Amino acid sequence: MTGLLADRYELVALIAGGGMGQVWRGRDTMLGRPVAIKVLRDQFAADPAFRTRFRAEAQHAALLNHPHIAAVHDYGEVPAGPGTPPLAYLVMELVEGESLAELLHREGRLDATRTLGILRQAAAGLAAAHAAGVVHRDIKPANLLVARDGTVKLTDFGIARSASSAAVTGTGQVIGTAHYLSPEQAAGGTATPASDVYALGAVGYECLAGRRAFDGENPVQIAVKHIREHPEPLPPDIAPAACELVERAMAKDPEARFQDGAALRDAVDGVLAGARTTPSGLPRTAVLPVVAPPTVPVVAAGTAQQRRRRFPVPALLGALAVLAAVLVAGVVALLGDGTASPGAGNPPATGTPTTSAPVTVEIVAEELQGRPVDDVQAELIGRGLRVELVPVQNGDVPAGEVLAVDPTGTLLPGDLVRVSYSVPPVPAPAPVDEGEGEEEGGGNGNENEKKDDEEGGGNGDEGGGNGNEGGGNGTEGRDG
Repeated sequence: MTGLLADRYELVALIAGGGMGQVWRGRDTMLGRPVAIKVLRDQFAADPAFRTRFRAEAQHAALLNHPHIAAVHDYGEVPAGPGTPPLAYLVMELVEGESLAELLHREGRLDATRTLGILRQAAAGLAAAHAAGVVHRDIKPANLLVARDGTVKLTDFGIARSASSAAVTGTGQVIGTAHYLSPEQAAGGTATPASDVYALGAVGYECLAGRRAFDGENPVQIAVKHIREHPEPLPPDIAPAACELVERAMAKDPEARFQDGAALRDAVDGVLAGARTTPSGLPRTAVLPVVAPPTVPVVAAGTAQQRRRRFPVPALLGALAVLAAVLVAGVVALLGDGTASPGAGNPPATGTPTTSAPVTVEIVAEELQGRPVDDVQAELIGRGLRVELVPVQNGDVPAGEVLAVDPTGTLLPGDLVRVSYSVPPVPAPAPVDEGEGEEEGGGNGNENEKKDDEEGGGNGDEGGGNGNEGGGNGTEGRDG
């Protein structure tokens, strides 16, 4: 690619490239400044839906003006010749530095003070986005750019969703990177500001622990862990206040998290100032109500003097009275009315029948075929099934559309379902001039060829840099 783009932007060097596009280091000849230029690949530019998503990146990011958000300068589509799709491009701030993904790859883990500083800046950027009604939906180390002076900038709002408009990707479609996906997104629900908080909490966990909160053999397995499992405790050398902040940010229930970027930013400020993250007026430990006898109350550990401070005499007498009532009710429940058959055993305290019909899941192929694969995947996971995605090259069916489901009929929770979906035929690779490697520099980039598909320096999706997945200004490059 040579010459001036739109008679204004000079393409200087290819920084990164991948399946969705390329990111170039460029120069704005009108203003005389360096920029990062993301160019969508022809096969995607031909699809109006892809262009809509690409354009949404510019529109969402253009709403935001904040020192901790990488700026978007321009967007355009220029004719590329008869019978060819328009050339869609995005002009962004060129961030000289590296992504947090690349930083973690080099250093392994960060101390609490450094981690909190990164979280504080990222949360401040999210606060501005959330105040503008924009949810990022893909917060991850690759999309946090660390400039040479230590400034952190959020990048790549390409899959962001405006809270005031419908999602480009469609209702129920799972969007985001599996390792940082909130439980509600993993289940196919709508992303909210609290979803971004969860993702940033997962980033904080990775910084402190030197490993991701959840890992697995495939994205579906990782998504299920976000829904059902809790990460291993953070290392014991981490300050308790920092651990509490990350744990609360990663709460399964969105209502239990910090509700948006501003709340998380303020909580980090509190931790840095030595304050606790637990809201005032809420006890650290709550006593659950007794729901069915027999129940044995749990007594908090501590010295007799500490327990006397926690439980004044009137409250202690009241607790003893409740305990006595529970014990009497338990004896009655155990004895019953004398009509139980010998050896029958004690019925459950709740009165629930000891046997019930097995839970099954009905799968009808016709109800799933022709739908977006991410939509079907989220639905099947939500119904308790395991999902294996099988890409099938097909030029006659739109990309991402489900072709077949196997098996069908009556299944049990935990059964594996194979979902075949359409992918475009692989085009012949375009020749790349020597010297224009895809591993250049840390800056704005998508899918740079680094350690893996989520690492790289600069602005990017799954990579640092202005772009998607990679180091350097690039789009969806292939890491290591």
